[in-house]
Amino acid sequence: MPPVAVPAAPVPASPAPERESVRGRAVAVAVVMLAVAMDLVDTSAVNVALPSLQAGFSLSSAGVQWLVAGYSLPFAVLLITGGRLGDVIGYRRAFLLGTGGFLAASLVCAFAPGAAVLTGGRVAQGAAAALMVPQATSLLQLMYAPRERARVMGLFGALAGLAAAFGPLVGGALLRAGLPGADWRPIFLLNVPISLAALAAGAALLPPGGSPERVRLDLRGTALAVGGLVLLVLPLIQGPSLHWPLWCVLSPVAALPVLALLARDQVARAGRPGGTLVDPGLFRHRSFRAGLLLSLLVEAVMAGLLLSATLTLQAGLGMSALAAALTTLPMIAGMVVGVAALAEPLVPRLGRNVITAGCATLAAGAAGTAWVLHHYGDATHGWQLAPTLLLTGTGLGMLMGPLFAITLQHVPPARAGSASGVLESVEQLGGVLGVVSVGTVFLHTSASRGYVPGFAWAAAAALALLAVTAAAVPALPRHFRSEEELGLEP
Repeated sequence: MPPVAVPAAPVPASPAPERESVRGRAVAVAVVMLAVAMDLVDTSAVNVALPSLQAGFSLSSAGVQWLVAGYSLPFAVLLITGGRLGDVIGYRRAFLLGTGGFLAASLVCAFAPGAAVLTGGRVAQGAAAALMVPQATSLLQLMYAPRERARVMGLFGALAGLAAAFGPLVGGALLRAGLPGADWRPIFLLNVPISLAALAAGAALLPPGGSPERVRLDLRGTALAVGGLVLLVLPLIQGPSLHWPLWCVLSPVAALPVLALLARDQVARAGRPGGTLVDPGLFRHRSFRAGLLLSLLVEAVMAGLLLSATLTLQAGLGMSALAAALTTLPMIAGMVVGVAALAEPLVPRLGRNVITAGCATLAAGAAGTAWVLHHYGDATHGWQLAPTLLLTGTGLGMLMGPLFAITLQHVPPARAGSASGVLESVEQLGGVLGVVSVGTVFLHTSASRGYVPGFAWAAAAALALLAVTAAAVPALPRHFRSEEELGLEP
């Protein structure tokens, strides 16, 4: 099946780092961050509302699972396609289309008369987010030079963590203030003013960058990518709650030949007019390959630890959603410190060694948190966890910002969308793997021994993943190099 041309011509990439003022770039980035934070808050807030949704629609356990998977699955499998569409139609236009789609899907969810419509709205939300979110990374590449991206993306990650942490708080507040008999609907209605603000500001402030080449949407590659990722991701999402039936074991195996066929197809058609879904040339760069591997591992550690910490604080220590969110604030502060005060000034001098130091710092924070919980047990107070959570966040900040910059340092602006989609997809897969690995260890141990011992075992699993991450650091380039040194077009 040949690629299908998209009528709109791509907009040439703009050398935004030189043209945009510092204030203008900051406001534009804030717009993108607002939309991505909205997506994260919505996701975690909906999780809080699941009991209310189950009662309101008399949902079975399978129905509740599909309210979650209905969003997670299309988001995970369409990220690569969403990123590539940014190359095709322009990153600003793709961002606005994704944000508008998220707005429309949120309205469908808010006024859903039944479970089927609500689940369909969640699927549409996930698909729209898969178009909206990758453009954030692409736009950051346009607006900031490589040496500036570590700081901005690290702060972006801190904001994401803050949004995820406060999502349950927002969800709980909206549930208490909701309409009688429909207390969950304001969770989706909250997206309306935020989406409208992002649309208005984005249209006025975001640069209209895209691939300078004439790129077409590769339908054959898209079909293979979506099919292979569905076979891979769906059982990882559904397997733990379904206790791993046979299809959840066989499906990832079936995904391998499909993804292998995708790789062969993309390599065979590389360089032809119109382009492919994923540019195989990206994987010729060691920084991109190694950065994807480390991003997968870091996201797995972060997702597994956040799940374990959230359940330990609320279900184990009996904290409210508000108290748990406030308890995790030191970790968010640590992420900002790790990015702005440590990673940004150290990366030019220490290069990849900053990643190794981040692994050690994060490991110390996770182990220290497990020790505090073990020492004080069920009587642990939030303030007692503040120092180790601050250390944990600092380690995460030292990892997230530099990894983004190093992974994409060889990517020219013409390939920003394709590279961003691949990176976002790998990070999403890493989050799922973290829940499946570290989260499963936590849940299994907690069921038999309690939440506090469960967190200790989860921390041990996270430390094992961090050891693998540290061992993989030498695969990264030794030093970070500027855009001019790499010979990339601005």
